[in-house]
Amino acid sequence: MIGIVIVSYRSDDLTVRFIREELSKVSLPYRIVVVDNGADETEASALAARIPEAVVLPAENKGFAAGNNLGVRWLVEHVRPDYILLTNNDIHFRSDHLVETLCETAAAHPEAGAVGPEILGPDSRRQGPYRYQGLWDRFVWMYLSTPFLSREAKRRRFGLDYPEKAEAGIHDVLSAAFLLVDPDAFLRAGLFDEGTFLYAEENILSDRMGRIGKGFYYEPAVTVLHEHGKTIGREHDGKNRAMMQFDSMAWYYYRYRGCSRLSVRLARMLFSLINRLK
Repeated sequence: MIGIVIVSYRSDDLTVRFIREELSKVSLPYRIVVVDNGADETEASALAARIPEAVVLPAENKGFAAGNNLGVRWLVEHVRPDYILLTNNDIHFRSDHLVETLCETAAAHPEAGAVGPEILGPDSRRQGPYRYQGLWDRFVWMYLSTPFLSREAKRRRFGLDYPEKAEAGIHDVLSAAFLLVDPDAFLRAGLFDEGTFLYAEENILSDRMGRIGKGFYYEPAVTVLHEHGKTIGREHDGKNRAMMQFDSMAWYYYRYRGCSRLSVRLARMLFSLINRLK
């Protein structure tokens, strides 16, 4: 049995489409939980009436991490699935036997606490996997180095081609937009860190999984298309999203990677200036 968690925020039509058009392709037995972030009982009931095959949980909008954790806890308590698929509702399957292949890969690799497919954006570029990058490399030096490095040198220095060259195996970070997790490993790792609202969830989970001897396994034999930002793009422009991403990642670097408060504050000041000038 597969458990499936979808965190939906004011995107009922996307959620219904995803369940009808994509999850209907899964041949394994599954149970769907939709966490309807920001919805009251009446709004959640209206969504549930459209998708009777799913359990819809109304929830205060505490973010992506908290919403997924709520759905996982419900599944573990009521279903006890073999694996749990965490998925956005703006995903399109591009391979046959997609979820089945991920489950087979997870079973064949006990070192994996989570398994993810190739995820392509609308530009057909891979959204991960990624290698670890430090705070200053990711948010400061990558931008300030532009006048001094050629495009090729910059891509080498900061590993910008890493996703396109990645092969099957364990990698530092996979996108949580579509991620199959081992429920036992996920629980032992402490679930997602609810100190983040949006972004950095997979970075933190990777570190937490590493502490229990598990990793993120990339399976590029199967592919999904991710219409990244379709929901959040309605609420925030690109510059606001960039600062939201910085603040979540700053939490990660401070809590999990030993960055000092002073280093985080200085990096934020510089990145805020860079972001305004971009």
